[in-house]
Amino acid sequence: MMFCGEWRVEHEHMVVFYACLNSGTDEDTVLMLLASRTNEQRQQIKVAYKKAHGKDLVSALKSELGGLFEDLIVALMTPRSLFDATQLHKALKGAGTNDEVLIEILASRTEDEIKDITKVYKKEFGGKLEKDVCSDTTGPYQKMLVILLGY
Repeated sequence: MMFCGEWRVEHEHMVVFYACLNSGTDEDTVLMLLASRTNEQRQQIKVAYKKAHGKDLVSALKSELGGLFEDLIVALMTPRSLFDATQLHKALKGAGTNDEVLIEILASRTEDEIKDITKVYKKEFGGKLEKDVCSDTTGPYQKMLVILLGY
């Protein structure tokens, strides 16, 4: 089943609902629908699902899925700035720093996206992203990351 053509959120939240309705979720339908939509469209599907069914779509999907497929679907359903902020937090906390994640996210996002990520990071994790980056990095690498953060 391909999900091409006209985008209709009022239809697509129902597709996900029915794919999860019977015992044994139709994982192919869920994957094809969600993978063929932008993050913004997936957020609209999530809102429409909640409005129509009174349940959180991500919670409903998590109860039906498992393993790496569940992780993938949850990632797809996460707003982009929250996903990036969470990945940056994980990269900076704990033993060692995951520099690949820092580079991938900070070097590939627009200025506006970085601003959104910084706001979400502060809201979700209670600290400043710049401070956390500075406490985990040094030298010219640190300076470049701070520049990418817009400071």
